[in-house]
Amino acid sequence: MVSVYIPTPFRRATANRDRVEVPAPDVAGLLEELERTYTGLKGLVRDERGQVHAHVALYVNGEAIDGLRGLATPLKDGDEVSIIPALAGGGETVVTPDERDVIRAQAAEEYPHESCGVILARGAERKLLRCRNAQNELHARDPQPKDLLRIGDLEREGFGVAVIYHSHVDAGAYFSETDRRQALVGGEPAYPTAVYVVTSVLAGRVDAMAAFRWNGSDFVSLPIPGEPFSGDKE
Repeated sequence: MVSVYIPTPFRRATANRDRVEVPAPDVAGLLEELERTYTGLKGLVRDERGQVHAHVALYVNGEAIDGLRGLATPLKDGDEVSIIPALAGGGETVVTPDERDVIRAQAAEEYPHESCGVILARGAERKLLRCRNAQNELHARDPQPKDLLRIGDLEREGFGVAVIYHSHVDAGAYFSETDRRQALVGGEPAYPTAVYVVTSVLAGRVDAMAAFRWNGSDFVSLPIPGEPFSGDKE
């Protein structure tokens, strides 16, 4: 049997189970078995042609299948497969002053590349994790997806994704159509209670920050303490 990690956005299809076990000879067979056993997963991980969605990554024993044999990657009993939806960037705290400073500094430091990261919360406890931008490393085929797997580990420890952040390079602090597409899975938000924070970096200098949250039908802007707020930004 192969152990499969199910991310939070997809657990509605597995009766809220974060791990399931299925028999499978390879990754393609595993996805077929998952969709047969948990019909709600159909369309979430791969499209109608059987290809994994661009916003979903699959790892076998911590190694991205893109660096292995893709969907033909063989599996054996005891293997661990992780399904990780990309982050696209609750509670009333959007970001604390310290978190705001860290996010701004990271955005300037990583210019002209986009920065990204996540804040997880468990009660009053909060953890900010800087992440490597998958788009910047798309061609590196990094076999050590430590950032996303660490998030999964913390979720299993009871943490929830509270904030997902990223920067816009030489563009404003608004929730773009690309941001919106990446935040949705099957037309629904992957993390419906999370706040999405966007930092604008112009010519290497942080210009503005803005926050957005799903209101049940769309993403609407929220104020960030210490940042100008004028409603929805375009």
